[in-house]
Amino acid sequence: MKYLSMEPSPFGESSSRLSAEQILNSIKQEYKRIQKRKHLDGGYQQTECCYSPESPSQSSTMNVSSMPGTSSGGVSPTRREQPLFTLRQVGMICERLLKEREDKVREEYEETLTSKLAEQYDTFVKFTHDQLMRRFGEQPWPMFLLLYVSTVISLL
Repeated sequence: MKYLSMEPSPFGESSSRLSAEQILNSIKQEYKRIQKRKHLDGGYQQTECCYSPESPSQSSTMNVSSMPGTSSGGVSPTRREQPLFTLRQVGMICERLLKEREDKVREEYEETLTSKLAEQYDTFVKFTHDQLMRRFGEQPWPMFLLLYVSTVISLL
């Protein structure tokens, strides 16, 4: 059954894949945008943002108040806490999460595609059989037709 062979997917390599540097630059731009908005609004304060990846061994909490230039109500603006993650670590975390999500979507797509191809093949075989039965009925099939059908099926 050649239609179920495990050949590499033509969708395996995506040209729109983000590099680590692109992700890091996007995070830096977002951070600058938040800082600019905070500066313009004057009152932008958010105390906590929880980060808990799906793997239980790495669940953590990331305080926005620990980022440079932000402060929470209970902490003096002059005393700053150390951030839990560096910007590069956040970029690596995001890249890993995106990669995991991409792999999951690709796996689901491959399963769906394989299922649909199997359905299509079964429909083709039934249609061909029905057409041959309609054409020849119970008569013995001509030898050239038997050879052709067996060749086509062996190629699939």
